[in-house]
Amino acid sequence: MGTPKEVAFAIVEGVPDVRLRAMMGEWLVYFREEYLGTIEDGRLFLKDTPRSRPHLSGVPLVSPHAGAKPAFMPDVQSAEQLFELFTKIVGRKL
Repeated sequence: MGTPKEVAFAIVEGVPDVRLRAMMGEWLVYFREEYLGTIEDGRLFLKDTPRSRPHLSGVPLVSPHAGAKPAFMPDVQSAEQLFELFTKIVGRKL
């Protein structure tokens, strides 16, 4: 189905140090040059990793698309919350 550029950029709008990269109609999400997840069908998915699990323990794991590994689908309401979450997962500040 694909996520329009405007939708993908709106999801991460206001979050510093984020870069999106188009990939087969969807978007890869990088924070401080580290790959964290994807935006697919207008929804943010974060990789299930040992570093992300402690910060996303109450967040459901769902498959972004058929055949994909399950990923966390956080319900983040603001750029500030998303920035804090990304910073915790990456584990370092610039």
